[in-house]
Amino acid sequence: MKQRLIKLLGTCAVVVAAANANAFPLLFQGSTDPTAAFTPAEARALWEAELQSFEIDTLTGAGGAAPFTTPIGYTYSETGNGSTISWDGNEVDGSRGAAQFIQFDVTFPTFVNAVGFDVEDNDGGTMDLLLTDAFTGVVTTFNFQSTPGSGDDEFFGVVFDTSTFISSLRVSGTDPGGLTDWDNFTTGVGANVVINPNNPVPVPGTLVLLGLGLAMAGSLKARRG
Repeated sequence: MKQRLIKLLGTCAVVVAAANANAFPLLFQGSTDPTAAFTPAEARALWEAELQSFEIDTLTGAGGAAPFTTPIGYTYSETGNGSTISWDGNEVDGSRGAAQFIQFDVTFPTFVNAVGFDVEDNDGGTMDLLLTDAFTGVVTTFNFQSTPGSGDDEFFGVVFDTSTFISSLRVSGTDPGGLTDWDNFTTGVGANVVINPNNPVPVPGTLVLLGLGLAMAGSLKARRG
């Protein structure tokens, strides 16, 4: 029986390792620029196809200066780097001013492992996404480059692996023109993430597998007893 238990836990460890073997994010980008491989709508559709559920903040509401919380429960705030944002009742308006980046934070009411949004008129600048792991606090940065020229609409999206969830997002754009608008912030959960309906907070896949292994080990111990 002891050998069976060791073999069982060893198998569980292999499953955990296999689950982490593909632990890499999926990145999506689309633009109205004719040189882009995908339009914003096409890129968003591909991103949404990787999810089992998602929720869109259309930023429709009363509007106001930062910090502000929209009806969906997302909170937008400035980072103090000198740039400013405001909510005009339909989108987030960003102004770089004398700062190097238009930078702001978005905090989500629930943990998610996918995020995407639309951008208008980034004028070929960079678009960096800094995402904080809800369980470890580790910040991961993804560096996108907007299509050249001005006046383009774009979509940027990220999907993490099933063991990674984020609680907040920092957007940092280097629009050369100094003014950029953001809209349709969307958060979701990947298609392969298992969620307990009695607990809406997702659990990292490694913990789920570890819990399963311990439960099975306990069952074997009970039978032996």
